Amino acid sequence: MHLKINSQTLAEALKKVERVVNVKHQTPILQGIYLEATEQELILIGSDSTESFRFHVPVDGENLEIFEPGKTVLPKQVSDISKKMKKDVELKLTGFKLSLKSGKTEFDLNTFDPEEFPKLPAFELEKPSVTLKGTDFNEFIKKTAFAASDSEVRPLLTGVCLDLNSEGLHLVCTDSHRLGKVKTDITNENSLKLVIPAKALDRLGKTFDLQEELHLYCESDNQLIFRSGALIFYCRLLEGNYPDTSRLIPTEFKSEMKINRKEFLNAMDLVKELANAADNGKGGVVKLHVNGAATISSHTAQAGKGTVVVDYESLEGEDDYTISFSAKYMLDALKAIDDDFVNFKFQGAMRPFLLTPSESKYEELQLILPVRTM
Repeated sequence: MHLKINSQTLAEALKKVERVVNVKHQTPILQGIYLEATEQELILIGSDSTESFRFHVPVDGENLEIFEPGKTVLPKQVSDISKKMKKDVELKLTGFKLSLKSGKTEFDLNTFDPEEFPKLPAFELEKPSVTLKGTDFNEFIKKTAFAASDSEVRPLLTGVCLDLNSEGLHLVCTDSHRLGKVKTDITNENSLKLVIPAKALDRLGKTFDLQEELHLYCESDNQLIFRSGALIFYCRLLEGNYPDTSRLIPTEFKSEMKINRKEFLNAMDLVKELANAADNGKGGVVKLHVNGAATISSHTAQAGKGTVVVDYESLEGEDDYTISFSAKYMLDALKAIDDDFVNFKFQGAMRPFLLTPSESKYEELQLILPVRTM
């Protein structure tokens, strides 16, 4: 293998695939990045065995020239080295030794046997199971994935359930204490119901340019493939039936309060500092009292008491109630909503409550379970 590539092009390509590479992985070959040069393109792959990124750079005679095809598995350190190089980089492989030259800089690096690198599943590029706007899918992730559990006790709750059928596209995520849900009128001739690891979706959102179309391929029961432009992401699905969350979502309420989202968010942000002090920074509990205005407060023996009053826009139904909840859960839910105003839907001091935007192009909601306090 022998090629010359623009240093910035190489650094950006390596950055696309290195997110899943772990230099301490128990399988040595997965500590590196797969590199294959063909006559038409340079292919890079990073994998941790459950998730993989594949990216290709086309030969254009300017940013990339390939003199001799070949393949190898690079040590991940090549990524750090290439970021600091300012000129074109020449890579030449002899056996398992890789010569890397740029100007007066030269490295001779040990590589891995490419035949030991795991093969990625094949799929038909022109036949995606569904195609979505990348910007829309990114919004869906932001409104749901944060509510996933970080405990492996119930593995399915570490994922986001994607359900595409004749009624539309639904995404829902819950850790059993809170829930995020979004529904759109996107339909498709192929029905899908999958549970995607929330961490995989977070990684996808940070790596893909989601201004482009996003193609999804479901070629097997345990594998989902995302493609956008030159980047492909492979992730393993969670197995099992996601719990029916529809019965958790209330439909009748004693009170509905419309309040400015940013003002409510800022008030929560202030009060959470005291709440965190009593909970070692894990989120803490705050109290909301509604009676002529919305009063958010926290009272802890360690830090003292703090109160912020926010005037609401309107209120229908019961106009005097108190409810306690996790400050972190409320902040996460408010940040997931984009509208200027949110509707706080109350059905009882110890019953789940909802937050919904006053206006949205999607049907969306955030559900939070209250906390019992003395």
